[in-house]
Amino acid sequence: MATKGIQMSTSSNSMYSAHVISEVGPRSIWEDGKKTGFCLNLKINYYRGLPLSCIDEITLAVDDRLVDPETMYVTSEGKTFHYPDILKDDMDNSVYWRFGKLLKVTVMQPGGLEQGVHNVKLRLGTRRSYTPTMISTCEKNLTFA
Repeated sequence: MATKGIQMSTSSNSMYSAHVISEVGPRSIWEDGKKTGFCLNLKINYYRGLPLSCIDEITLAVDDRLVDPETMYVTSEGKTFHYPDILKDDMDNSVYWRFGKLLKVTVMQPGGLEQGVHNVKLRLGTRRSYTPTMISTCEKNLTFA
């Protein structure tokens, strides 16, 4: 599915956007000798850490193909959550995405990605006290192992 109709521009209202998509660790996920997905790491678009429950949006596209949110998992502080679960009102607010730490996003997709360079587009929304949701949109070419 292409990102047509989805607002994934590379402009941003956040000074952190150039750093949000990390070049550390993009790779394929292998299980029982088969490629079952891929993962990449994100840095927070804020100067402080936030509970995962303050993530309002992670929209991801790789090579202009929108990633199905149902296939995404996020890992922080050694705990992994199905992405749609962090958007629910009853999400545990004790798990943080700390400033300077990477949030691992895993996409379970049979066949994963081919090894090499892929274009990654991201729209990340985080909610902070007393201010509107900060939206960062960014794009980066990453080399997946």
